Amino acid sequence: MEIYILRHGTTEWNRVYRIQGRTDTALDPLGEEMARYTGEYFRREGISFDRVFSSPLERARKTAGFVAGEEMILDQRLCELSFGRLEGKTINDMKAEGIPFYLFAEDPAEYDRFAAGEPSMETLTGLCARTAEFMVEMVEKNTELKDTDRILISAHGACNNGLLMHIRGEKDLTRFWENGLQPNCGVDVVNYDRAKGEYRILEENRFFYPAELKGNTGNLIM
Repeated sequence: MEIYILRHGTTEWNRVYRIQGRTDTALDPLGEEMARYTGEYFRREGISFDRVFSSPLERARKTAGFVAGEEMILDQRLCELSFGRLEGKTINDMKAEGIPFYLFAEDPAEYDRFAAGEPSMETLTGLCARTAEFMVEMVEKNTELKDTDRILISAHGACNNGLLMHIRGEKDLTRFWENGLQPNCGVDVVNYDRAKGEYRILEENRFFYPAELKGNTGNLIM
């Protein structure tokens, strides 16, 4: 089974370093262009998908639509990490307020402890639990899927790293960013051998649009 894990295209909030999380922002024109290029590449290469799963948030759902068409299964477990009261703030806002958001990228285990003390925020531990549950239920134990199927999962930066934590069999949050952060509309390709119960990462952080488009993005904010 081949699994393509896709991050959504850019939004205006990405480009101004504003925290999105569960806030339901739309793709901006650049994000739509990235998604179109990605879909066109797959079609040229004869890559089609037997099953498409997406976060219900518009930026991921619309990206999946441009890439693979409108037939998809929406799953709440693919929503982005909730940043609670921080959503809508910029990096500069948080620096000025003394909020240690820098931990998110620099020390995810410490960020997890910070989020655990904030009632409005979701922890990375919680994110990893729900994304692992998705992979077990919708991929590993899904009897409707065949071993030869190709699957697309369209979601978000932190969410996709949660999926990859499960795929790598990793529990140590200090290694949460081991695969890096996908570029907007970036793709990781994973093979799953159901008979052996084993994953193998084939490609990481690929993108299929002109490189100059990537240079216009603000990739640090989910």
